Amino acid sequence: MGLDITQLRQETPGIWHKGNPRIHLDNAGSALMPQCVIDTMISHLQLEAMYGGYAAQEQRASVLEQTYASLAALLGGHAGDYALTLSAVDSWTKAFYSLDFPSGSNIVTAYNDYCSNYLAYLDVAEKFKTEIRVARADCNGVLDVDHLDSLIDQKTVVISVTAVPSSSGQINPIEAVGKIARKHNVLFLLDACQAVGQMPVSAEDIGCHMLVGTGRKFLRGPRGIGFLYMNAEARERIKPVMLTNQSGLWTSADTMELRSDTRIYEGWERSPINILGLKAAIDYLSELGADAVFARLKSLTDHARAEIAKHDNLLMECPIHSQASIITLNNLSCDADYIKQKLEEKNIAVNVSTVFHTRLDMEMRHVEKALRISPHVYNLSEEITDTINLIADLSPK
Repeated sequence: MGLDITQLRQETPGIWHKGNPRIHLDNAGSALMPQCVIDTMISHLQLEAMYGGYAAQEQRASVLEQTYASLAALLGGHAGDYALTLSAVDSWTKAFYSLDFPSGSNIVTAYNDYCSNYLAYLDVAEKFKTEIRVARADCNGVLDVDHLDSLIDQKTVVISVTAVPSSSGQINPIEAVGKIARKHNVLFLLDACQAVGQMPVSAEDIGCHMLVGTGRKFLRGPRGIGFLYMNAEARERIKPVMLTNQSGLWTSADTMELRSDTRIYEGWERSPINILGLKAAIDYLSELGADAVFARLKSLTDHARAEIAKHDNLLMECPIHSQASIITLNNLSCDADYIKQKLEEKNIAVNVSTVFHTRLDMEMRHVEKALRISPHVYNLSEEITDTINLIADLSPK
């Protein structure tokens, strides 16, 4: 049974902006929350206003605890494999910097990895004389897994790739990467920011040891909340780079007893409001079904790409085989920032990707800047058609 789009739109108050429909096509940046997420967060805010933050948290302790089980139900593994953090970057950084990088070691990544991750590679390379090895794209613009495989040796500390790059609709062959990681017994860190909520994701099926995600993108949760998946094998091989009072117990003046689960990476001061909002978003997605959501998004993005192809003055900037719900394009006569501004004036939200986001990928494709459109389930094909026509009709100011 398909999704009820009318109901989905009714459950998304952000669509109805000041009495007029708002076309929100920036879901790869921050999606519109469903009403159940908004209600959950407001309810807890009111509880904090009445009882104070600590007492309110105690009253919702059992629901907060269930968030880990909701993550495991959605993404696989066990509740103890998950930690809640401030963001996906916070999760990724805690995992990555906890790895040991002996002098002469190497990191294997992909040409389309995200800027935040790559800056960390550069930092480690400078500090520890670690080599960054970049797997290239094949002749079809897809991650070349054979080349990635050839880059791994006994000094490889981690394979670190992004499931869906932020600046194109590529979907990296992460299951194949997982098989390579298992073959070499090398840890695999997956940035799944743009994948979770957009398509089915199973950490166990992928074969990654670590996975990070965020609430605010396709998952349709709040900002300021992320999560880290780290399985038992990775926890045995990695020592956290830092500890907090959530990492264990101070058992005597000179001793401590550390946690054995992934929550060893958590800190005390987090937002229960955001955690509850995240849980509500996960449960909402689970009710819809990740497969149904992905099918809807594929239909919308296929439609968008077909509409773009009708206009001679629009240039698709995604590689030809791209399928994810992230579409980058340019009007040959208009700057992307100018288009974004003119669309916002018409109550249409899009975004702009620049070479600073995924430099290696965009430089390879000779793209300095591009308009980014990222539909979600509550968008209509007519909205997408209208938006693309507006983009095509714009002229330089």
